[in-house]
Amino acid sequence: MNVTLRQLRAYVEVVRSGGFTAAARKLHLTQSATSLLVQELEAQLGIQLVDRTTRRVAPTDAGSEFLFNAERILADVEHTLADTQDLVLKRRGRITIATTPLLASTFLPEAIAQFQESHPGITVRLADLPTENIMRMVQGGDADMGFGPFPNLDADLQRMPLLRHPLGVMVPSAWPLAKRRANLTWADLSGQPMIAMSHASGFHTLIDPLLGHTGLQNKPRFEVAYLGTAVGLAEAGLGVTVVPAYVGLLLRSSRLRFRILHEPVVQREIELITRSGRSLSPGAIAFRDCLVARCKLLQA
Repeated sequence: MNVTLRQLRAYVEVVRSGGFTAAARKLHLTQSATSLLVQELEAQLGIQLVDRTTRRVAPTDAGSEFLFNAERILADVEHTLADTQDLVLKRRGRITIATTPLLASTFLPEAIAQFQESHPGITVRLADLPTENIMRMVQGGDADMGFGPFPNLDADLQRMPLLRHPLGVMVPSAWPLAKRRANLTWADLSGQPMIAMSHASGFHTLIDPLLGHTGLQNKPRFEVAYLGTAVGLAEAGLGVTVVPAYVGLLLRSSRLRFRILHEPVVQREIELITRSGRSLSPGAIAFRDCLVARCKLLQA
């Protein structure tokens, strides 16, 4: 059986209009084409749907029963098409973005607020997680995209660099190290009370070789899992902590000063990741574009 929507529409309109001529005008077809569509439908179903007289066309008993189902099918199709059009026009949808706790509390709230001003019908869900969990969510399809630092990225994830900033140190503003006019180097951290990232942190694997290269053997005063925690401890005057420059931009505090570390200057990237081979929805594409624009402003 190969019933088409054109046949269903023709039949419903013939019954509603009471004849083939009136139905043909509404369908923008010829009378013969409209009649043929109904005949084809009857042939497909194996029943007569309408009684044809010289004065009018009326549904048979079977046709009246079929009319209800035909109208329901057409209404469902129109509703589905309208829903799909809403998705295409970004009037409706749902996005899940996974990111680090620091970016979730600093950068993304304003980005989401700006996005939802122009796309109020799209729901944005935010998941704040460690980096390895972010990648798992994106790989499993539980998140549309991930936003954060991903130094060790699996092959089945696509990456888009959005922010690139040098590493530096957050120093309590009253400390001599914060007031030194000369460039700070990694060697200048020797003897300073360090607030380090734990071994579970991907950031730890980036910092340790640099500290080791300078011959530093600092034993951390604190070891924490999240950059936000490290910054909070530094703000309380409990030590210094190495962070990317974007942390200093996002977490402005009069009690801390950010200084870029030299010899060498090391860059840290924030990237947007998506699953390879999976197309983003129109809403997710719009949100990605919003993130890209905001990152360009921050990078400038």
